[in-house]
Amino acid sequence: MNQPTEDRIKHLEEEQRQLKDGQKRLEEEVRQLREQRTEEIKAVRVEVASEDVINRLKTLEGDTTVLKDDVGVLKIEMKGARADIRVIKANQSDLRGYIEEEFKVIGKKQDEHQELIGQLISVGEDHTKRFDKIDENIAEQGQKLDLILKLLQSRGE
Repeated sequence: MNQPTEDRIKHLEEEQRQLKDGQKRLEEEVRQLREQRTEEIKAVRVEVASEDVINRLKTLEGDTTVLKDDVGVLKIEMKGARADIRVIKANQSDLRGYIEEEFKVIGKKQDEHQELIGQLISVGEDHTKRFDKIDENIAEQGQKLDLILKLLQSRGE
């Protein structure tokens, strides 16, 4: 036999083996499903009419009425809380805008104050220079007066 035919036969044999394995798995699954199938159980009606059970049911019914009332109250309170939260959010939003504007105004005022402080410092420095000159002039005049006094004293002696 030639090689391509032999390969083809081997391939067909392999496919046949896989098909048989698949068929065995399917048969096993069907068998397991049949075993799992059970007969239906008929429902048996059991009625218990004991006084304790009836009293307990009445108590539970009363408890549920109280719970329903409490839930109603909670719903109303939650509506109020949600309304309060909406108001707070709106106020917060309004305040945010107001505060941002105030910060801008404060920033402008700080800039103006800085400028004024700079001008005051400049004026103060100018005055300091003037006072220094006045002090120098007074000192010079004092020296001149001392000389005049010495001259007058030397003539009047």
